[in-house]
Amino acid sequence: MFFNTVSRESIKKELQDNLDYLSTISVEEYTLYRKWIDLNIQKWNEKDKVAIGDVKSNIWKPLSVDDYINIKPSIVYVESKQDQMIWKILRNFTHSGTWKQSPGRLLKFYVIDNITKKYLGIMSFGSDFISIGGRDEAIGWNMEHKLKSGMLNHTMMASTISPTQPLGYNFLGGKLIALLCASNTVEDVFNKKYKEKLAGITTTSLYGGYSQYTNLSNWKKCKSSNGMVPLEPTEDVYTKARDWLKLEYSDIYNKIDKPSNASGIQSHTKSKTLSLIYKELGIKTYQNHASRGVYWCPLYKNTNEFLRMEHSELTDKRFDNTVECLTNIWKEKYASKRVKQNKKYVDILSYDDIIGVEWCRVKEKYLKDVGR
Repeated sequence: MFFNTVSRESIKKELQDNLDYLSTISVEEYTLYRKWIDLNIQKWNEKDKVAIGDVKSNIWKPLSVDDYINIKPSIVYVESKQDQMIWKILRNFTHSGTWKQSPGRLLKFYVIDNITKKYLGIMSFGSDFISIGGRDEAIGWNMEHKLKSGMLNHTMMASTISPTQPLGYNFLGGKLIALLCASNTVEDVFNKKYKEKLAGITTTSLYGGYSQYTNLSNWKKCKSSNGMVPLEPTEDVYTKARDWLKLEYSDIYNKIDKPSNASGIQSHTKSKTLSLIYKELGIKTYQNHASRGVYWCPLYKNTNEFLRMEHSELTDKRFDNTVECLTNIWKEKYASKRVKQNKKYVDILSYDDIIGVEWCRVKEKYLKDVGR
C-alpha cells in the first residue's frame, strides 16, 4: 500500500515560502529563477549533453556585421524525433522563459539559414486565448462569435517567438522570427492539419512596453493586459503540491482535464490545478502585476469582419506573406538600421551552463540577459 509521507502542513509551508519569495522579486528575476529551477530538475544524460553541444555549435553566428544580408531562412515544421529534439534544446537553452505545453492544438517550427544551415530561431503555436481584452476589442469579438460559433478555431496563439543569439540582439532577429510567424509556410501547415482556415494570430510580449513587436510590420499593437495574472510557483514545488492533491483529492483531480465549455476547448490544466491546491490549503492567490503587450496579426483584409461573422469567406491577403518577402522587410527595415546604430556586440547565448550552478552565480551572470 502506498502511503503519503508529505503532510498537509509541510506542503502548505513549502508552497507559501516559494510564493512569498517569488512575489518579492522583479519579473526579470522571476523569469530567470524559474528557468534555473526548470533546467535543474530535468534529467540530462550523456546522450542529451552531446545533442545539446551539437545544437549549440550550429547556432548562427556572423563572421562580419554584413552577413545578415546573405541569410535565407527556411522554416522547418517539427514532426520527426530528431526535429523534436532540436526544437526542445533550442527552446530550453536559448529562450529566457520556461516551456510547458498547454492543452489543445500545438504546432512547432524552427528556422534555419539555408546558406549556412545554422539555427536562427524557434516558433510554437497553440490554441488561442479564449479571452484577452486588447485583441477582442481590436476584432470586435464576443463570446458568441468565439465559442458558440467556433470562430476562435480560426486563430492561434504564437506562444514562442524567439531568435537565437547573437542574431536577436545584434540584428533584431526577434523581428525576423515574428514576421515569419505569419508566413505562408506556417499558414499552410495550419490549414492542412486543422479543418478551419487560419485567419489571424495573437501573441503577447514577455513584458509590457517596448518589445520585439514594437513598430513591427503586419502586427497591430492592442491594449495591453492588466497584468493581473496568478503567480505560479516554481515547477519543483508545483509538482509536489500537485501530487499531494492527486492523492488526497483524487475524485476532484481526475476531473481537471475534462473540457470546460461547450466548444470542447480546455482551460489551462495547470491553472485549474493550482486554484484547487490554493483552495484546499487555504492559500491566497498571489498576483503577477507585470503587464504584457498584446499584439494581433490579421492575415486577410477582412479577417476581423470574418471573425465577427459579418463575412462568410476570407478575401484578399493583407500583405505578401512569402518567406522571401518577409525576410526582405526584416533586412531593409530593421536589421540594416540596427547594424548602423548598434554599439555593442553580443555572442551566442545558451543557458546550458546554469545546470548544477548555484542561484547566486546564475543571477549575477544572466539577469541582465533576460528577454534579450
